[in-house]
Amino acid sequence: MKPSKKQTTPKKSANLRKTSDLPSKQSSQSKISDTTGSAYHHGNLREEVLEHSRNVLEKTGVSSLSLRDIAQDLGVSHTAPYRHFPKKMDLLQALVAQGFKELALAMKEAWDHSEDPLEKIRKAGERYIYLLLNNPRRTELMFGGEIYVSGDPISEELRECGNEAYMGMFRIVEYGQNQLVLKKSVPTATLMMSFWSGVHGFAVLNERKWKQIQSNEEEKQSFEKEVGQILEIMIEGTRL
Repeated sequence: MKPSKKQTTPKKSANLRKTSDLPSKQSSQSKISDTTGSAYHHGNLREEVLEHSRNVLEKTGVSSLSLRDIAQDLGVSHTAPYRHFPKKMDLLQALVAQGFKELALAMKEAWDHSEDPLEKIRKAGERYIYLLLNNPRRTELMFGGEIYVSGDPISEELRECGNEAYMGMFRIVEYGQNQLVLKKSVPTATLMMSFWSGVHGFAVLNERKWKQIQSNEEEKQSFEKEVGQILEIMIEGTRL
């Protein structure tokens, strides 16, 4: 027996009411998609934010870093970067940790470069100088600035990366001492700090010069020769 029209009308009306609710639900889902699909799943957003922040940092300084501006530059929801970096200090610490990771890798490359203790330390100094010259504003954050005076706790990632970089340099100097090439009368940490301070100071003092000669290959070669000479002087001061 077929249902009467009176019986079917309420069901159709109910269905119509449910259907009328869909646009608002779809609109809500669309907004969620805007912040998850196009923003949170925008490739590897954390790495993209870090890379873009690093470029902004080197071009215009730490005061110009803004998570909202970075989101706009990357074409994502302005809230998307906050998913990975709840506040600016979290972003700065991540940038510094990235810097120490690169420094640790540079020290590993120096260690693997040669069995000769002096070649190891020479390569370590060279890699350090150019890493600083190409990332001067980040280096400022790595060894001072806002990170350590903000009152924010240092992240575990930053502590581990910093220690790894330090120990990479320490091991190279210690090896030179054990091979009776570098002074053993001086504690390893002190001897390492003497060399580290030298290469750091040279790079800081020559940052502007390095930028000015980028378009002149002849001057760049002359600068590289100067780096080699400086390293020889520093190494000579640490030898037995």
